[in-house]
Amino acid sequence: MNEVPQQPRASRSWWPLLVLILAFGLFAVSRNQPASDSQDSVAIGKSAPQLELVRLSQDPSEMSIEGLPAGKVTLIHLWGTWCGPCTMEYPHLSEMVQEFASNDNFAFISISCEAGSSETIESLAQRTQNFLDSIDADTDVFADPRGMSRENVAKSLGKPHMYFPTSVLVDQQGTIRGVWEGFSPNGVDQMKAKIEELL
Repeated sequence: MNEVPQQPRASRSWWPLLVLILAFGLFAVSRNQPASDSQDSVAIGKSAPQLELVRLSQDPSEMSIEGLPAGKVTLIHLWGTWCGPCTMEYPHLSEMVQEFASNDNFAFISISCEAGSSETIESLAQRTQNFLDSIDADTDVFADPRGMSRENVAKSLGKPHMYFPTSVLVDQQGTIRGVWEGFSPNGVDQMKAKIEELL
């Protein structure tokens, strides 16, 4: 008797798993890697999102900001210490920001976002500082305690929520000129080139 249906049946059983793995891989890439051209975003040309932030420090009331510094090219960066792609990107971003530190026409607004609604501003400040110390970064960092800044950024991007990390570049007139969602190895280089173009 020639009964050989065992092999084909076994190989067919792998198809659903293979399709699932491929679908998950494509989803992961789309979440963590932005489009190569930041000009693809629907936010380009819109007004900058309104920000409501407090400085992460020993005394959170020490400084709060609403809106952007007037007349400056400003890079708004939203990230979290709990986010793997964020912690991969931040050291490179911090280095790039230091290159512009002496330019009074540039501002960097780093917004550390909490992992969940139960996190306190104190624990967020501690975890953020621990991370900055671990990579020897010296950047001012803010918090978005009511989530309004994140909501406003997502609206500007035309999305119900935003990916982490997300960077939004705003020109001196308060117009969005670049958007980077997720992490890609050349993202920081793209940001640098666009900042230099605007300054």
